[in-house]
Amino acid sequence: MQKKNAIIIGAAGRDFHNFNTYFKENNSFNVVAFTAAQIPDIDGRKYPAELAGRKYPNGIAIYTQEKLAELIEKLDVDVCFFSYSDVSYKQVMAVSAIVNAAGADFSLLGHKHTMIKSTKPLIAVGAVRTGCGKSQTSRRVVEILMEKGLKVVAIRHPMPYGDLIAQKVQRFAKLEDLKKHNCTIEQM
Repeated sequence: MQKKNAIIIGAAGRDFHNFNTYFKENNSFNVVAFTAAQIPDIDGRKYPAELAGRKYPNGIAIYTQEKLAELIEKLDVDVCFFSYSDVSYKQVMAVSAIVNAAGADFSLLGHKHTMIKSTKPLIAVGAVRTGCGKSQTSRRVVEILMEKGLKVVAIRHPMPYGDLIAQKVQRFAKLEDLKKHNCTIEQM
């Protein structure tokens, strides 16, 4: 079976998570680009080779989403995977129309392909858009579980605000760790 060229739409969080959990070692796809629309100044950067893995020795370019139709043709794209987690149905379908009109398939990945495997019980906190209270809800869930004497670990997808390589793994045990890791206001 021939590899399909793919664009992951949404450079800024869920898209990086989807890449890491589904595409990084998936020989059915060649991810040729990420697109971005929400985070200022992310287009023009790359998802670094150090994080992208052996299949992507040059990293993966991030383009502005405004160039999506042009990229589909230029990069001979077969399928685009929508990977924003916080936009309306109307926005999703508008992007789908652009993708289909440019000649590529449009797809969404579900949790079966993107959830991090765990041997421990876990709770996933999600929401329909930025600002719904995922962080506050997560903190409260952690507090409740710790009050019950349980050992708790919280994880989140990569954030594109700083140096992705330097920040590939971070541990936040106390407030001072936020400063130590040069977190932005958004990350805090």
